Amino acid sequence: MKTSLLFGFILFHALSVTIDAVKGGLSKDEQKKLVDEINKDRKKFNGNFKDLTYDTELEKEITEALCKKNYLIWLQWNSVHQDVFNSGGDSSPYVQFFDARVEKIGCSKEIRCSSTVGGGPKIPKELVGKEVISLGGCVLRPDLAPNKIDESLIPKGSKYGDLLGIMMSSSGRVFNLIVFLAIMVFYF
Repeated sequence: MKTSLLFGFILFHALSVTIDAVKGGLSKDEQKKLVDEINKDRKKFNGNFKDLTYDTELEKEITEALCKKNYLIWLQWNSVHQDVFNSGGDSSPYVQFFDARVEKIGCSKEIRCSSTVGGGPKIPKELVGKEVISLGGCVLRPDLAPNKIDESLIPKGSKYGDLLGIMMSSSGRVFNLIVFLAIMVFYF
């Protein structure tokens, strides 16, 4: 009995880790929730904007994208990245969502990138050399340089990442590992 229970738990844990690693695109519900929220914010910004539509083909482009691509629009980021935004060293990642020419969006919750803050005229010295971590990204089409807009009208923080439940910590996976190890210790 103990052996079959242990085998079942090992199988369940392996499947949960595998499923977690394979997913990346958004479910239909998440697509709708994200697009509806962005379109609502776009209408507040300018009532004449056309609604964005979700394109699953763009998800594939994100999974093939390298972290150095400038066209990824991040959905969640760490406090160092937020400090860079607050210092004026970088514009809000959501600026491109508020360009009337943009028509399609595709996103992934799984892309994760990190880099080191470099120096610059608007970057405070205390941020130079710190690690910036970004999670989840979107691609828009057509890919255009955004028009100059008033950033005070754009949602602050990681609103859209929070909406999709993208979290900076990996505590869920750590907890699963601890439970798995505890069961292994008690059963053997």
